[in-house]
Amino acid sequence: MLKKRPVGAPSVEETFEIQKVAKPSLSEDGQVLIRILMISVDPYMRGRMNDNKSYFTAPFEVGKPLSGGVAAEVVESRSADLKPGDKVLGFLPWLKYLVVAANTLRKLDTSVVPLEKYLSSAGYSGLSSYLPIKYIAAPKAGETVFVTGGAGAVGSCACQIFFSYGCKVISCAGSAEKVKWLQDLGIEAFNYKECALEDALMKFCPKGIDIYWDNVGGEMLETTLNHMNNFGRVVCCGMISQYNKAPKDRYGIKNLFLVVTKRLKLQGFIMSDYNEEQRVAATKELIRLICGGKLKTTETIMNGFEKVPEAFCGLFTGKNLGKMLVKI
Repeated sequence: MLKKRPVGAPSVEETFEIQKVAKPSLSEDGQVLIRILMISVDPYMRGRMNDNKSYFTAPFEVGKPLSGGVAAEVVESRSADLKPGDKVLGFLPWLKYLVVAANTLRKLDTSVVPLEKYLSSAGYSGLSSYLPIKYIAAPKAGETVFVTGGAGAVGSCACQIFFSYGCKVISCAGSAEKVKWLQDLGIEAFNYKECALEDALMKFCPKGIDIYWDNVGGEMLETTLNHMNNFGRVVCCGMISQYNKAPKDRYGIKNLFLVVTKRLKLQGFIMSDYNEEQRVAATKELIRLICGGKLKTTETIMNGFEKVPEAFCGLFTGKNLGKMLVKI
């Protein structure tokens, strides 16, 4: 549960507390008892730890469980739609056992893709890449794309989806291991900790950037705007460099006038922007890419419910390669 609202970076000891609770029982028709198998931890959750709305969503309550994407197994059922042993996906509180309405869950076919992929490339991470790429970035073959945070859960999907459109894709990451992983996928990449971003972009994008996928914000966004081509598109997915800062301390972009002079499109998004029909179609396409070997992702998996706080805090220090998950 959320023990205390963090000031700055969250802490395993000060921000989180693990408590034992009684296993719930079914009480109504249409309900299922589920056992959580995997928990997804994601950077956007940091905003919901503050005492104000984040992404138009109420903040987490102190003293109550946090919630997010989970994969689970049905243990008991009073629903005709789900039976014991079925694997399901939901957006639920972080508890080992839960009683929920069956119609709030999505049944999974793990014979098509492994369970963990439904929490990464075939799930929220993939959708957070595919949908904005299609509806905001609108890439064309031959365009130059720069993706920050390319070895993360969403960034790695974005790199490969842009690549599938025939774009030239350049990315950056914070370690030699992550850079090599991207390069093995066919993505040009560099370690942003070992070079000046300005120099790297001049080297890797000598003709400028048509599409910028921004996971970082701050100085990276400011520097990249200098290299955007006229009528370029900037997709603001996240700003992880700013999440742990108070509003008054966040980096102020000084060259936003370039949005006018270069006629740039700069747009953020949240997943509720997209309807169920769009999500279903996107999921089918993501699974097709995964099964066809055109979307290869990896997961950093920690084991044990007690590892959830460590996994979440590790997102802000670069401990994850690909999607960070906790196996319960």
